[in-house]
Amino acid sequence: MNYPQIASRVLNTPLLLEPAYARVFFSALGSRLNITELKDEQGAIDMGQKLRVDARTYNKTRTNSWGFEEILFQVVDGIALLDVKGTLAHKSGYLKPYSGMTGYDGIINRFAMMLAESDVKGVLMDMHTPGGEVSGCFDTADRLRQLAQQAGKPLWAMACDSACSAGMALASAADRRLITQTGYVGSVGVVMAHASYENYLEQEGIKVTLIHSGARKVDGNPYEDLPEEVLSRFQTDTDALRQQFAELVARNLGISSEAVLATEAAVFRGQAAIDVGFADALVNGHEAVAEFSEYLSTPGRVTTLGVKRMAGDNPAPTAEAAPPAQAASPAPATIDAAATASAERTRVQGILQHAEAEGRGKLANHLAFNTSMSVDEAGTMLAAAEKEQGATLDASTALDKMMANEEQPNLTSGGGDAKPNQAQAIVGNWAKATGAKV
Repeated sequence: MNYPQIASRVLNTPLLLEPAYARVFFSALGSRLNITELKDEQGAIDMGQKLRVDARTYNKTRTNSWGFEEILFQVVDGIALLDVKGTLAHKSGYLKPYSGMTGYDGIINRFAMMLAESDVKGVLMDMHTPGGEVSGCFDTADRLRQLAQQAGKPLWAMACDSACSAGMALASAADRRLITQTGYVGSVGVVMAHASYENYLEQEGIKVTLIHSGARKVDGNPYEDLPEEVLSRFQTDTDALRQQFAELVARNLGISSEAVLATEAAVFRGQAAIDVGFADALVNGHEAVAEFSEYLSTPGRVTTLGVKRMAGDNPAPTAEAAPPAQAASPAPATIDAAATASAERTRVQGILQHAEAEGRGKLANHLAFNTSMSVDEAGTMLAAAEKEQGATLDASTALDKMMANEEQPNLTSGGGDAKPNQAQAIVGNWAKATGAKV
């Protein structure tokens, strides 16, 4: 309550504050600091803005087997915080993150405890994980979504640091995914390692004889190099797991599995994760709980999640329900078809022929034909992705294929039955793919 002390520390001195937060900060303390008017480069600031602060907080505890009281989870303003940190393991045997890892069993059990609390309105997964074991991962993601739906309480995820690979699978189960400007998500892929000690044992004069029954019983043993047939089978199994992983993420996020596969297991930071569809909104990590709480306390609030809406959200207003002022608004200007087609061709060609597209052909094609990203945005994403092994991009061939599939211009003087010209066909296809009106 020492407002003169606060004033001396925040006025006439440089501050490292995010601009939007600075506006709210000074607005909330305006009356206490005798501030009568606030302005910034955007003009006057509403003095009624509220400062987001954590409200009522309590810890859910239990007495462990050693007789000590331990905190199971924290509840802040009706939001339970579910920590998902470190390497993810199938069955760790611990409720909470322990020794640098979190067990899928602990995640599910703590989540069920949180949902059972009458004053918990929603659960936020606070994620700091690079991924972990395949075993149990997909079942855990499905179970998280199932439990949330049964309880009728929303589950949100926040990549404050990272939610990659197996972490991305769990985050996909959330109703909404937040990410900080430096947070990472993605890595929808599978990795498998094999260690061969064959040469080492030979140099040491050690010979290992495996006595087994069943031709495949010792496949992948560390005492010999992988035979080509075994390597091929392991690769097939890995590819199948990646396909299953992509389908899980695609189903939960409401995008196509082809789009997920086209990322080639790349990781995406901040806004790039939103652009590719792996996250829904940027957030200051310190305000995620407040944003979630405000959402839950706002009646009828609508949150659009890409092609989906959160369960329980109100539907978008229909044209009949629109206010008279909206109904009387002038119709948008008609887009020039030829100009739109030319711009789209330029954008597609710019992405396919971008310097960063070299060796990243699949992702370049996906960004060019399945998104509306600009050339610069696509170039940034391509630069962050790993190159495909043995792959090179023939941009002219890819563009030629696209153009070859288009209807050729009808140069006859036919009447109403004449086919659309090439520009009209391209614009029509673009409109169908994006839903834009032309």
